[in-house]
Parts: sequence; structure tokens; C-alpha cells
Amino acid sequence: MRIRLTAKITVLIILVLIIGFGVATILTIKRESELLVEQNKMAARQLIGTLVSSIETAMLSERPDITRGIIDDLRSSKVVQGLVVYRRNGVEAFTDLATLREVSKEAELPKGVMASIEKMRREPGRTMAGPLFTRALDTLQTQEALESRDGATVFTVYRPIPNQERCQGCHGSDHTVRAVIQVATSMEPVMAEVRKQRNRQLGHLVARAGAGDEVAELGGALNDMTGHLARSREDLAARNTELATALENLQASRQRLEVLEQLKGELSKFVPDAVKELLERDPSATSLEKRNEEVSVLFLDIAGYTRLSEQLEAKRLNQLVQTYFSSFLEIIRRHHGDVNETAGDGLMVIFQKQPRGPGGGDEDHALNATRAAFAIRQRTAALNEEYAGVFPAIALHMGINTGQALVGATKLSGAASERWTFTATGPTTNIAARFAGAAEGGDIVVGQVTADRIAGLFVLESLGERSFKNVSQPLPIYRVIPPGVYSKVT
Repeated sequence: MRIRLTAKITVLIILVLIIGFGVATILTIKRESELLVEQNKMAARQLIGTLVSSIETAMLSERPDITRGIIDDLRSSKVVQGLVVYRRNGVEAFTDLATLREVSKEAELPKGVMASIEKMRREPGRTMAGPLFTRALDTLQTQEALESRDGATVFTVYRPIPNQERCQGCHGSDHTVRAVIQVATSMEPVMAEVRKQRNRQLGHLVARAGAGDEVAELGGALNDMTGHLARSREDLAARNTELATALENLQASRQRLEVLEQLKGELSKFVPDAVKELLERDPSATSLEKRNEEVSVLFLDIAGYTRLSEQLEAKRLNQLVQTYFSSFLEIIRRHHGDVNETAGDGLMVIFQKQPRGPGGGDEDHALNATRAAFAIRQRTAALNEEYAGVFPAIALHMGINTGQALVGATKLSGAASERWTFTATGPTTNIAARFAGAAEGGDIVVGQVTADRIAGLFVLESLGERSFKNVSQPLPIYRVIPPGVYSKVT
């Protein structure tokens, strides 16, 4: 009787201990699971914060094309399960051209930026109108939630982007939020690990309880489970650290790209368009090797520059040259010319053949050079009037010659560095400079080949044959008559 009672008490104690350890195991699994999930959420918040900062920095740089590129890159990253920027009305931003049109009313974007954005245009996704999105708009506070997508758990954050004062010039000042960024990161790795550990440890618990194992073995199973969870937590923390580092590197690369894009915009002013086109087609620059090609070369310089240099102090003279010559750059580019050299008061501009379009043949570079010279002449007159009383009025000598030249890159090497220039060399270039020297102030003087090319569109006055330094034979030259004085020419 006493033996039976002892056996019953022992079984009861074992059952109580088993139940106690079972409850403790379940509570431990729950606690460790919640800790793992929260740690993963904290890492996700850091990652999302970096993502949003990267996007917001690009937005504030007023380069929507770079912003779209960043968003596309981040979407393709393994770190991100989903990333969408929504406007206040819930429409996906950075897809269509709606905001671009609004911004263009207040600020003019460079043509290259506009073209880049138009290439990335696509239809926006579904409109957002969920409660978390609405709350983020109304409260200007970040909203977050664990959600299920296609059977997988994701951590979704809705981060509002404030309408800062420096943004209001383009985006208006009648609202406090410009956009809401929705970012989702996968929680499935940690949830899968939680399920795996839970199932394994509960299986151990049931098996050992059924076999009547000792209490010590249950304690060992519990310790084993805790160790597995701790190691999983460490592995997850390490992975999140790696992802955060990768994201920081991505952001740094994007910032460098932004700076390079800005520098490209500035430096492109000093790089001939012909060189830029060649480099875009062939980054290895093999296309820059010199080759014989027919070109038209325009030389221009300021009449009476020596006298001007005596009248004006060096700083004011430099301002005069910079003011006038800077205004010529747009004209030269519009007529497909490349500024090859600047030397004090002079410019050398190369005009090459330009395709008109599919099936349209090539534009005549002699015509482009002559049109550019007339436009420069007209701009000079306008600037003389605009800066009357500030600078003395100036006139230009201009000469144009058409012929074969050796066109391409020249490398100038020194002890410490080397520099590449893009130029046209040969008699055609030298004679164009001689023609400019023979022109009176305000005149455009051209050679025979140029005259033959433009005779159908411009009135020419023969100046007879002239002898030029280092040219063996006299050359016929012509003065191009400006519109409005044709009647004076017989």
C-alpha cells in the first residue's frame, strides 16, 4: 500500500515537473522569439532610415533623374521586399511626369535631366489609401506594422517626408508633407528560424516526456533550445550589420555619383561636343585617334585688343572678354561647333559634318560656321548696347576656311602629368587664322571653298586675291555681306 502511494506521488511529481518545464519551454520560446523579432525590426528600422535618407538627399539635390535611379536600384536590392514613394494623393511618385511638369513651371531643369527622366517614365502602380498611409500624412509620424504578403511576413514602414522650406519653391507651401515612402523588409528568415526552433524543441519535449526521461534531460533540452536561439540571434545581428554596411556603401556611391553628375554638367562646358559624343560611343577613346576630315574652321578675335589692354586694367579686360565670349558659347553649340582653343582675345572653332537625321544626309559645316559667325556678330552688337558705359564697344575680326585637316586628339606629356587636347591641324586651320587677320572690324572673311558652299544663301563681295604669310600662292577671299546692306553691294 505504502509502495503504491509512493509510486503515485513520484508520478505526480514527475508530471508536475514535466508540465512546469513544458510551460517554461513555451514561455522561453515565446520570449526568445519576440526578442529575435524585435531585434530584426530594430535592424530593419536602421536600414529603412538609411534608405529614406538616401532618397531624400537625392530629392533635395533637385536631380529627380538621380532620385529615380536610386529608387530603382534599391528596389532591386535583396535588402528590400518592397519600396514605393507615394504623393500626398496616394499616387505612386517618380513614375509619370506630373511632378516634373509642376516643377518646370517654377524652375527650369537641364535638358539632359529632362531627357533622362522621360526615358524612365512608366505607369504608376495602384493608388495607396490604407490607414497607416493616412495616419502618416495626418500626424507626420512614422507608422509601422508586421504584415503578411503572399504567405510571408514583412515589416512595413510608412515614413512621411516633410515639405521643408527649401522645397516649397517648387512644391508649394500649402501642405506639410511632400510624400510618404513605404518600405517593406522581409521578416521571413527570422520567423522561419523561430518556427524551426519551436518545433524541434517541442518535439524533444514530447518525446522525452513520453519516454519518462529524467528531469535533467528536460533541462538539457531547454538549455539546448536557448543556445540555438541565442546563436540564431547572433547570426541575424551579423547579417543585418553586413546589410547595413552594404547599404551605407550604396548611399555613399550614390552621393559620389551625384557629385560627379554635377561636375559633369560643369566640365561639359569645357569639353568639345565632338569629344563627348565620341567618348559616349567609345569610352576607350580609340575613336579619338587623328584622321583626315573636311572641316570648316572659324577664327575670331577682338579688333584693337592691344589698345583695349592699354585702356582697361587687367581685371576689367578679363571681365569684358569673359562676358562676350561666354555668350558666344551657346551660339557655337547651337550651330554644332566645338571651341578648340581660347587665346587671350581669340577663339578657334571647328565645325564638322552633322547628320540631319534618317535619310536626310549631312548638314554643310561651311553653312553652320557662317551662320554661327553672323549670330556672333549680332550678339556682339546687342552686348555693346547692353554694356554701354560699362565696357567699351568692341568689334570682331572673323575668318572662315574650309578644307581637309588632321582631326583628333593630341597628348601633351610632361614630367608630372599629361593632358589631351582635341584639335584640327594643317594648312586649313592656319589659313583661317590668316583670313581673320585680314578682316576689318566686324567683317567676316571666307576663302574660295567656303564661298562656293554658301553662295546660294549669302551675298558675297570679292576682295580679290591676297598674299598671306607662309602661304606660297595668293588666295581669293570674300567678305560675307550682312543682311540689310545687300543693296549697297553691286
